[in-house]
Amino acid sequence: MVAYSILDKAYVKIFLHAAKHPHKPVNGVLLGKLSSGVVIIQDVIPLLHHWTSLSPMMEIGLDLAKGHAESVDLSLVGYYQACERIDDTALAPVGERVAGQLRSQFSDAIAFVIDGDSLGSGEAALIPYLPLSGSTSWRPQSLNPPAFAPGSQITLVDPTSPSRAVALVRDDHMHRKFGDFDDHLEDVTIDWLSNSASALATLAVRGTLVHCPALGQVEILKDHLLCMIDPRVLADGDPPPGSFLLPTFCDLHLHAPQFMYQGTGLDLPLMEWLDKYAYKAEESLDEKLDLAKKVYRRLAQRLTEVGTGAVLLFGTIKTETNLVLAQEMQDAGVRAFVGKLSMDKSSRPTYKESSADSSLRSAEDFIHRCKASVAEVIEHQRLIEPVITPRFVPTCSDELLEKLGELSQRTSTRVQSHLAESYEEAKWVKDERGIDDIKVFKKTAVAHCPLSNAYFSERPFPLREALDKGVLVGLGTDVAGGYSIDIMNSMRQAVAVSRMREGLRAVESKSTSTDGGQARSLAVEWKESLFLSTRVGASFDAQQIYLFDSESSTGVGALDFFDLESECKEITMDMIEKWWCMGDIRNRTGMWVQGRKLI
Repeated sequence: MVAYSILDKAYVKIFLHAAKHPHKPVNGVLLGKLSSGVVIIQDVIPLLHHWTSLSPMMEIGLDLAKGHAESVDLSLVGYYQACERIDDTALAPVGERVAGQLRSQFSDAIAFVIDGDSLGSGEAALIPYLPLSGSTSWRPQSLNPPAFAPGSQITLVDPTSPSRAVALVRDDHMHRKFGDFDDHLEDVTIDWLSNSASALATLAVRGTLVHCPALGQVEILKDHLLCMIDPRVLADGDPPPGSFLLPTFCDLHLHAPQFMYQGTGLDLPLMEWLDKYAYKAEESLDEKLDLAKKVYRRLAQRLTEVGTGAVLLFGTIKTETNLVLAQEMQDAGVRAFVGKLSMDKSSRPTYKESSADSSLRSAEDFIHRCKASVAEVIEHQRLIEPVITPRFVPTCSDELLEKLGELSQRTSTRVQSHLAESYEEAKWVKDERGIDDIKVFKKTAVAHCPLSNAYFSERPFPLREALDKGVLVGLGTDVAGGYSIDIMNSMRQAVAVSRMREGLRAVESKSTSTDGGQARSLAVEWKESLFLSTRVGASFDAQQIYLFDSESSTGVGALDFFDLESECKEITMDMIEKWWCMGDIRNRTGMWVQGRKLI
């Protein structure tokens, strides 16, 4: 038996056909081709909902469908049907005859019967039928693994297709625009062969794309097509000349409540600053949910303005306040990993949880309620996830740390925390535990926050050495220990600090003559920082960056270009570097997260 793989476009059309005529039998044919032992079902053509017997109308419809398939270099590779009763999943006699006819022309033809009881549940709800050996009778297939399960011979290319189809019917009423051959006979303007009116055709965006395929690499894809199935993506058309699409930024560390005091009190030592500003902000939002909603809504707006499409957040210790944070991010369209703080010890007696058990119960409750808050949202539109967040080692007892680790394993929930960055913090950990806090975390990645590192640490983070050792590193703003919410400033600071470290290393090596000038440079370049700030392999999370107006040959925002040639105005690496150094929110003219347009 060959394998079968159904593309999103084909599955959604089957769903829309059934939804258009929920109380009638419907049928249609599958279009595709055989490739490397897999029948790829790329499209479908809906036939009938009135004349579902093998009638002249069926024969005419089949002939027209075959002609259309051949015109797009595809074959008729199967048949589908939905029965009049939702509990009926038998392939009708007419279905056996049509499927048999198709199999005589395409030897691996398959039939699917829609399972009405499961349709709309998020499952594929398609029952595969194949003929018995040496017989014209078709029977449902019992596969191991079952059809549409991981590892099965029958799969959906996109496992979220059923959820997407539900959304297109429920939210967009797309089935109302869908038509089959019967509908066309009543209204000849209905394009039943392509169903272009239902906006299911793949959208192609043409323009310049920029991404970082690997550390230190920036690739410019000039005059490329970016193809997407979802018609709601990039509905405004192609990026204009002088602009490019880039993945959105990822901020791996931001204190959401401290956004209240961004850029305030940074002249203070860390422990004093925490008590005067950080804890104060967190306590005030836990006490006033209306204020929390106001602050977090504005935070989401600011993140969007600066191109941050995904953010890892520290919240507060109160569950309800963190649920407000999660909801504001979901509503704003920002992909957010939300951490409810866990801390049964504190330097501020009024701001801690009563015990390790109480803290654990609260963390588990938040995980459950955060997931439940988006349970009714279509899977591919869910943008928030809970994160277990022990504030940092000195604020958590050994008992709490151990139980939070067990909770992470049991619920498959990510964990984030702080490492000590100032001398005071490091000494606190050493006095409390007798070890450095890095030894508490067995396996981890690093969120490097160069701005707060400069304000509150005695030493800069050894970024080059970490990258060379293969440590997973990304960048964060650490608002409000860092004064800027713009990850571009974190990129710039990371590069600047690395160059200062390299300068110091070079001077010291010359004075000691220990390495003969052969040591690895500690400097990090801008291309590497861009890689650390953007996501690889994401869904359509993108920002549109506008560098210059092609008609007037003038730069946008703070950018000036004096050597733009009238006959050749392509995006160059030098232009992208200039934007990296000097660009701001004026250059960001579009932004999408999970295909949803935010700017």
